[in-house]
Amino acid sequence: MKGLLDIMKSQGLRFGLAADEDKTEILKLYWGMIGAEGCTWSEEYPNMELLNRDIENKNQFCMKNDTDNIIAAIVIDEDEEVRKLPFWNPDYKKAGELARLAVRQDYQNQGIAVKLIRETAKIMRERGYDAIHFLVSRSNPAALASYQKLNLHLAGETDLFGGNWLCYEGLIGDKILNEQELSRGFNGLPEKKKI
Repeated sequence: MKGLLDIMKSQGLRFGLAADEDKTEILKLYWGMIGAEGCTWSEEYPNMELLNRDIENKNQFCMKNDTDNIIAAIVIDEDEEVRKLPFWNPDYKKAGELARLAVRQDYQNQGIAVKLIRETAKIMRERGYDAIHFLVSRSNPAALASYQKLNLHLAGETDLFGGNWLCYEGLIGDKILNEQELSRGFNGLPEKKKI
């Protein structure tokens, strides 16, 4: 059975750590999402300062097509406010946040977001993380649909950074990492506590 990287290579896609020379193209990708349904971003966020920090910390990843253009990006975020939310599962030894996920419009609805999350989760596991968590805008149906395949569950809801967020988490295990898994473990919209 082919692995996810083999499938991506056969499609001309490459996943990896972003480099300094990728910053401008990643920022252009992020800003290209502004105004899309459910997007909470502006020209102030995400910004070059965040990209510099994420690249320096080796937490910014991207996916490139066969012409070496960036078609998607994601970051392992180190946000203390998010980490301290009280409803994350305390049984997880080391959970990390995945954030700033974007897929270029002409590559959307092709499973790229799920592939990006799975590849980043593999790296997180290599770095000692056992779980992931996401903040997702309730008004972002595309993101919510992508996460249905990942066996994430709703931990809570919060108001942070000027927005209302659904907060999902899950163990980095077979159901997140296996591209063949089409789990129904996603909880949909919340009936959970709000923080």
